[in-house]
Amino acid sequence: MIEKAKKSLANVIAKGAVHIVAGSFLLKFVSFFGSIFLVRLLSKSDYGILSYYENIVGYLIIFMGLGLATGLLRYVVLAESDEKKKATFIYAVKRGTLINISIVFLGLFYVTAFPHPRVFVNHRIIGYLLVLSIPFLYLTNTSLSTLRALFKNKLYSYVSFVSSALTIVFRVLGAAMSGLKTSVFFQLGASVISAFFSTCLILNILFSRCMKVKLDKSFTSSFNNFSLQIMLTNALWTVFMLNDMFLLGQLTGSETTIADYKIANVIPANLSILTSSISIFVSPYFTKKENEKDFTWVKKKFRTVLLSTSIIMGTAAIFCFVFAEPLISFIYGKNYLSAIPIMRILLLASFVNNGVRASIANILSSIGKQKINLIIAGIGIILQIVLNVIFIPKNGATAVAIISVIVYFAMTALLIVAWRIESRRF
Repeated sequence: MIEKAKKSLANVIAKGAVHIVAGSFLLKFVSFFGSIFLVRLLSKSDYGILSYYENIVGYLIIFMGLGLATGLLRYVVLAESDEKKKATFIYAVKRGTLINISIVFLGLFYVTAFPHPRVFVNHRIIGYLLVLSIPFLYLTNTSLSTLRALFKNKLYSYVSFVSSALTIVFRVLGAAMSGLKTSVFFQLGASVISAFFSTCLILNILFSRCMKVKLDKSFTSSFNNFSLQIMLTNALWTVFMLNDMFLLGQLTGSETTIADYKIANVIPANLSILTSSISIFVSPYFTKKENEKDFTWVKKKFRTVLLSTSIIMGTAAIFCFVFAEPLISFIYGKNYLSAIPIMRILLLASFVNNGVRASIANILSSIGKQKINLIIAGIGIILQIVLNVIFIPKNGATAVAIISVIVYFAMTALLIVAWRIESRRF
């Protein structure tokens, strides 16, 4: 038994799992590590204002490229030749960039015209700068997805490290130099640099010898449809957190309440790195086996992945729950101790969401069952909005956290039922 486990572990490491984990960790680490310095360098009010506009721009980021960057994880794998893989990447870059230009104009108008609560109105420049970073963030994401789909795991981790390091250094340097506005401006600069170098890497090194080919309309149509479906599903999952922050801002009008909730959610949200790395690593393999009609392998590995993510997330959540007070005090300071009760509730939500729900949804998506995720996500978001509107005015951030637990439990139960039904068809 032990020897079998050792062989399995060695096989996973040989396929690049360590590099996938490292690369994914660095991407999440940007948010977590950067927030530590920003909280220390910015006032609680400024951090709340930044969180408010990041949350608004988060709605726009959902739609960037209409999901083509994520779709590359599947369609670069499915492309038969290197020439077709290159053409798929270029198609995603061109089409996605045109879409993103429209999103930028829409975002600039939204930041300008939306009736923000009074405390946020005089800080629209933060929103403008964040909106302008969307096309460049998309280009970096297309490059990372392509590297993963090509199984270039070491290169994936290196590119992740470079983009992460640039964001950390630029963002913190800007905050240290002259505060919030400079920090966000420098962040935009980091996005531009990362996008340029990652795109050049794909085109001028990996695909430099590939001839130009034209993609079939059936292929691009399938690519677009799948990307749109996965975008809508991911949008609905992402909107859960965005809605929480948005409704808190609109219904309370308090930047400090937003700051507390954002800090309470930083550790629970970033624990997802422990399981998202696994998802990023296994997705192409599930897609490949689905293409080979090897559903016995799919069902067997489904159980392995779900058990692994549940154990990992459960262990991490319990640790953070027990040591919540020293963690918050050490990382963010005593000003944010009020966030501890909310954080503990969100740790339970994170376990259900990242340890169970996300793993099932990711595997269903990898084998082409994206519509199931979309339907269940739609049900969940309706439930979340209704409950938040009812309970936030009286209970504030605590209500938001409890509702997150309830909604994630409901969606996970529906996904388990859906998987059982689908697995019987294999």
